[in-house]
Amino acid sequence: MRRMHQPLMLLAMALCLFIAPAMQTVQAEEIDTSNPFKLLEQVSERMTKRIAEERETIEANPNYLREIMAQELLPHSDYQFAARAVMARNWGRLNEQQQNDFVAAFRDYLVTTYARVFTQYDENKHRIVFAPAGSFENERRVTVRAQLIEEGGRPPIRIEFQMQRRNPQAPWMAFDLVAEGVSMLNAQRSEMEASLRQNGIEGTIQLLRDRAAVEIDLNEDLDVSDFTS
Repeated sequence: MRRMHQPLMLLAMALCLFIAPAMQTVQAEEIDTSNPFKLLEQVSERMTKRIAEERETIEANPNYLREIMAQELLPHSDYQFAARAVMARNWGRLNEQQQNDFVAAFRDYLVTTYARVFTQYDENKHRIVFAPAGSFENERRVTVRAQLIEEGGRPPIRIEFQMQRRNPQAPWMAFDLVAEGVSMLNAQRSEMEASLRQNGIEGTIQLLRDRAAVEIDLNEDLDVSDFTS
C-alpha cells in the first residue's frame, strides 16, 4: 500500500476495531444495540462529532483521546472475546490470574492504540460511508461494510466490521475489522504468538502494559506496521 495512504488506513483500523462489554454511560445507552448496522453508524457519528467539538481540549491534552476512546468505542466492543481469540490455543494454558491480567492489559493497549490512531483524524477531511443495511434478525454474526473517504481524490479504504451477539437477546458488538483485506484480529494473533515464544506470558502481558502507557503525541508519524506486525 502506498505510503500516502497510511493515515487513512490507520483510521479505518480504529473506526471500529472495537474489541467488550464495558459499563454503559448514559449516552451509550441511547445507541441502538439491537441493530448492528444502525449501531455502527451511530457510534461513528457520535465519536467523530465529539472529537470535533473537543478539539481544543485534545490539543491541550492529547491523552484525553484515551478517555474518548474508552467511553465511545469500548462499550460496543467485545475485547474479552478478542483477547481470548488473539491468544488462540494458548488461552487454555493460562491460569485464571494470567487470563485476567492479559485481558486487562489488552483492553488498556486497545484504548491507547485507538487514541494514537485518532491523532491522524481530521474532521474537515475524513468521513465514513456505510453500505446499505442487510438482514440480521436471524443471524448471530454479520458483516457491516463501509468506506473511509478522505478529501483530495485518494482512493477510499474498504472496511468490513465483524459484528456478533452472544445470544438472540444480547446486544450487537464489534470484534474485528478487516481493512483492505487485512484482519486486525488475525494480525494481533500472529504478534501475540511471536511474543509468547520470545517473552512468555508474563513478558507478553508486560509488553502490552508498556504499549498502553505511552504518551499520546498528536505529531506522531504513524505507519500501519505499527499496529499490524
